[in-house]
Amino acid sequence: MDRTEASGKTASEGFETLAVHGGDLEDPFRALTSPIYMTSTYTFPGVEEMSSVLAGERPGYVYSRAGNPTVGAMEKLVARLEGGESGVAFASGMGAIAAVLLHFAKSRLPLIVSRHLYTGTRHFVSGMLEPLGILVKVADLRVNGEGLGNFRELLRAGAGGVFCETPSNPSLDIVDLSAVGALCTEYGVPLAVDNTFPSPALQNPLRHGATIVVHSATKYLGGHGDLLGGVAVGRAEAIGKIATVESPLLGATLSPMNAWLILRGIKTLALRMEAHTVRATALAQFLKEQPMVLDVRYPGLSSRPGHEVVLRQMSGAGGMLSVAFDGAVRARRFMDALRVIRIGVSLGDPSSLVEHPATMSHRGYSKEQRELMGVPDGLVRLSVGLESPDDLLRDVEGALRSL
Repeated sequence: MDRTEASGKTASEGFETLAVHGGDLEDPFRALTSPIYMTSTYTFPGVEEMSSVLAGERPGYVYSRAGNPTVGAMEKLVARLEGGESGVAFASGMGAIAAVLLHFAKSRLPLIVSRHLYTGTRHFVSGMLEPLGILVKVADLRVNGEGLGNFRELLRAGAGGVFCETPSNPSLDIVDLSAVGALCTEYGVPLAVDNTFPSPALQNPLRHGATIVVHSATKYLGGHGDLLGGVAVGRAEAIGKIATVESPLLGATLSPMNAWLILRGIKTLALRMEAHTVRATALAQFLKEQPMVLDVRYPGLSSRPGHEVVLRQMSGAGGMLSVAFDGAVRARRFMDALRVIRIGVSLGDPSSLVEHPATMSHRGYSKEQRELMGVPDGLVRLSVGLESPDDLLRDVEGALRSL
């Protein structure tokens, strides 16, 4: 199916210009906003025409589980923003992650995953891959971790793929993508990176050696907390295989309406990420000076491990930060006292959100397991939104006073 229907007619390749215009579809009525193709199937004037599309001899669409013009425009746009050759969309970020990991697993070689991962990815590995007999090995890929010596040994022994994320969720640890990517290239192992936290506005893993980049488009790409979506982009060969096998067979198909909402959200992505970063930076700097706070984890702080890597591979620190208190009781009291910042899962919305990983996202793990993941009982994760910076600071200050 044709996955390149976006016009691609932009005055330049500047990120902001591409984000605004790169997803525009050709339209005979010259509408400023691209149309939504809300259809499940497509008709043809004759059998020959349909057969030629199915055979890939001419561009077109047959059934929206395998391709849709609006979805195709979103796939192409995210790929271009990441510096990739192709993209394939999914109904959620987990759809994209599952497809990539299953694609790697078909090699029948062990998979290597970072110790510090989004819990959904971790649960897919333990709840789906390992019960199927797929061997998964865990590596500490943090710049402040065990070093890459063990990782090299795992690669040398053979691997079907590597999966990591940076900054990690919710521990905000940093992976040196250039170092990890170079090792993967040396041993011929594909590298997939979850780039949800920074978005393509702040980080492009493909330029540091990654083969595939995945996003939960639910988060910063959509940007408004009103949709679910996922996307994997990267080299044409790898994405082409996922798009023709894992994507249609898994059936985790992104709806045209959600693809259109993601296209709309991306138009303001660069501006939003800049605003998220400004507010998160202010909160991080304030929090690190507070005596009741044990630790502030934010990539933009020069005191954080991996900050020099952040300066090299990211153009901004983003809107995510975590703060550690002395135990779960104090962490939850802090959260309950917030008024502007709301308690809830997810991230990347205009509304600031806060969660307590130990009793929310990581509640299924023991205290020892959470500590190993960098998630102590007193850790609180903040997705800093777009409210007034002064209001956010006053809200956090008031919650600290309540302790």
